Amino acid sequence: MIPLVPLAAVAAGSIATAYTIAIAREAKCPRRATYAWALAHGSPASPAEVPGVGAWHEGSTALGSFDIDHPAVQHLPPSARSMVLPWWVVEGRGKGTMLLIHGWGRSRWDSLRRLPWFMEHADTIVMPDLCGHGEAPGTTSVGLRDHLDLDRFMGNAGFDTEITTDTPGGLTIVGHSMGAMVSTRLAALLCERGAPPRRLVLLAPYDSLIVPVSNRLRARGLPAGPFAAAATWWWDRGEEPLHRTLSRVQCPVFVLGGGLDTVTTPDDVRRATAPHEVVIEDGIDHAQVGVDGTASRQALNAFLART
Repeated sequence: MIPLVPLAAVAAGSIATAYTIAIAREAKCPRRATYAWALAHGSPASPAEVPGVGAWHEGSTALGSFDIDHPAVQHLPPSARSMVLPWWVVEGRGKGTMLLIHGWGRSRWDSLRRLPWFMEHADTIVMPDLCGHGEAPGTTSVGLRDHLDLDRFMGNAGFDTEITTDTPGGLTIVGHSMGAMVSTRLAALLCERGAPPRRLVLLAPYDSLIVPVSNRLRARGLPAGPFAAAATWWWDRGEEPLHRTLSRVQCPVFVLGGGLDTVTTPDDVRRATAPHEVVIEDGIDHAQVGVDGTASRQALNAFLART
């Protein structure tokens, strides 16, 4: 007879391992938010459907392969070290260039929902799909290497306006959720080169990957605990948390959060971004940060006007 206790231990271990793998796989392969997603959610399906948008164009940029010796990509397969980033470029009514970066499981279609808040604050607004999202092929690095993708994208995007920090009006970087982490890492990289962006706007940011992963699991009534920790360690690999990266950013920083956000709660947002200015608006959830909220929009406009 097979001892029941060892058998139960093996079964429990197998279940725990399978659950951890499932968490890691979901983080790595989110559902695609594309044209069909926009239609299903009643969102704009192209920049032409956003009120106030005039001139815009679209394309994609093929990026060359990474340096295989770069520590952020050493563990990635060769197929993941080169990619194509689709993008939209919209003509705004302000000054300077803006990069508008979507969050995990979203895409440039989701960025269209935030576009009206920024039209008056840049003359060129660039909205790319990050790798593994929207129409960009591959799988996501869950924010690990996307700032490196965008750094190369800025150098050879393939459209008329060059994305640099020294253009008239400078460069504004805006990111939502995972995009906030990517934006901060990109801003820190530019600062280290002596070319800081003009300003950085973070929408519903988190300090480390375990925060949104654990919170999403709990919201679905699933256990987080050591399973989320193990899954996120595999992808995050001890990467620098947001608050440390922010300490290396030498430009004005503004943060928005939602009072109803269960993915990056108000406390999560404050812990990740202290001592920077944070505005939390009641009645706004994670997906709506930077989309809805009169007080949020007024505070953002005031920040953008004074910087």
